[in-house]
Amino acid sequence: MITSKKRVLVVGLDGATFDIITPLVRVGRLPTFAKLMKEGTWGNLKSTILPTTGPAWTSFMTGKNPGKHGVYGFYSFSKGTYETQIVTEHSIRTKKIWDYLDDERIGLLDIPLTFPPQEINGYMISGWPVPSEESIFTHPPELHTEIIREIGGFIVERPRNVLGYRQDKPIESLQNLYRYTDMRKEAALYLLRKKGPFDLFIVVFRGTDFIQHEAFKLFDEEYCKANPLIAKKFKEVIFQFYEKMDTILAELIQAMGNDAITIVMSDHGGGPMKKRFYINRWLKKEGFLSLKRYASSNSIHLSTKPFSAFLQKMGLSFFSPLLPTSVQNIQIPYPKLRRKHPSCLIDWKRTKAFANLTWTDEVIRINLWGREPEGIVRQEEYDAVREEIIEKLLGIVDPETGEAVIQRAYKREEIYHGPYVEDAPDILILTTETSYVFSPSLSEGVILERPLDPAPAPHRMEGIFFIHGEGIRADQVLTGLHIVDTTPTILYLMGKSIPDSMDGRVIAEAVEEEYFKKNPPTYHKEENGEIIKEQIEFSTAEQDSIKERLKALGYME
Repeated sequence: MITSKKRVLVVGLDGATFDIITPLVRVGRLPTFAKLMKEGTWGNLKSTILPTTGPAWTSFMTGKNPGKHGVYGFYSFSKGTYETQIVTEHSIRTKKIWDYLDDERIGLLDIPLTFPPQEINGYMISGWPVPSEESIFTHPPELHTEIIREIGGFIVERPRNVLGYRQDKPIESLQNLYRYTDMRKEAALYLLRKKGPFDLFIVVFRGTDFIQHEAFKLFDEEYCKANPLIAKKFKEVIFQFYEKMDTILAELIQAMGNDAITIVMSDHGGGPMKKRFYINRWLKKEGFLSLKRYASSNSIHLSTKPFSAFLQKMGLSFFSPLLPTSVQNIQIPYPKLRRKHPSCLIDWKRTKAFANLTWTDEVIRINLWGREPEGIVRQEEYDAVREEIIEKLLGIVDPETGEAVIQRAYKREEIYHGPYVEDAPDILILTTETSYVFSPSLSEGVILERPLDPAPAPHRMEGIFFIHGEGIRADQVLTGLHIVDTTPTILYLMGKSIPDSMDGRVIAEAVEEEYFKKNPPTYHKEENGEIIKEQIEFSTAEQDSIKERLKALGYME
């Protein structure tokens, strides 16, 4: 029987899915997961709509739907433009689970959307979008250099370092993925062993998501037939990575202590891609979007480089030391091609709707008068335009298979509620089995395409949830779980009152019946209470670095 106040370890495995875990457990390859299933309770964990890292992890942290926390993707729209800005911890407009704790000691490691770090009663290593190792992304700030002293380094994610299997440099990238993962494991173990005990410790491992984005194509028969050598050598990489996480999980549970409750969960699932769906091409075909007749996606501007850089480019760098420093540093102007934002290509006076122009999430935005810079759809037309688009979306059929491409299309108010619903996309779309990947391309071409290299693979709605420990029911499968249920459940187990503004519920069926009867959850009234923080201004170089990672994972084009 558990006490009325319990310590809790949460291990997040980004993108983890029972589609991988269950078969591996059956053949004995995941002993730690098997133990959690036998001695604890478990089940599918429904993600947010859409099942995307930003809103999903934020809903985990807050216990609230995106309409109450304000995060709908990796980005938000910049007011007065068709451009977007990257979201950060400052974009979350409500309290997170650790904001409800008082004297409890907390450890937080690599949770997405926790940059910049908060001052907490404990230690924090921020997760995405940390721009570089040079930035302050730990609390306290000196924790980073302490971690370097103890484990040798702590790299932030970079495309070629963390994507796992990549066709261009598969061995190098796999090695780097495991190095990246081991650093997070070692940092977590260092905090648990040297800085604990913790009342709440949360660590997220994103490698499961990274490797699935690239390697789920090895589940595609046509791809494997076309690439037999790659298929033979790398067919096990996803399974092997889950085995790695199984071992890490056992170490973390031991380090936290047997008296703690363990929760293992993911923000969403993942699965293979079927086809690409070019959403803006479809909108153009249906008459909702128009392009300018004569528009270029590039422009030329003058930039400068030091004279020494030109010498190096021409293979004459050996001349540089012979020249005075003042000559080496002379700035030479040269013409440089710059890619314009795709919004420059659209004829906004004839456009009623558009999908995101650089992001690949499954949303449509109405070119609404008074909201968009060149909006043409009046408020009284807004619902009719959305209904027409949704009706036509649901009629799209894959000509090769005869199946519907779109499973559901929602108006934002159908799935969100709260003070920030108006910041949400106007239409949100789930494809059949979430296996059609959206592309925002504005170029001419087909609307549905089966790519030769079906990567990056998409997310799925069903994530994972395990809960294990003293007082938790054993060998029981849970149903009806949602990602917003995790925070109220954790607060309950820690003996804390739960704010009634949360959308999630305590997962009572996971707890022993006798204990739950003696210790019912307590609630307190709380207004949603907007939290406004000044948005982070990333430098151009930092923005480019963050966007490069997002493009490599398939979230941007």
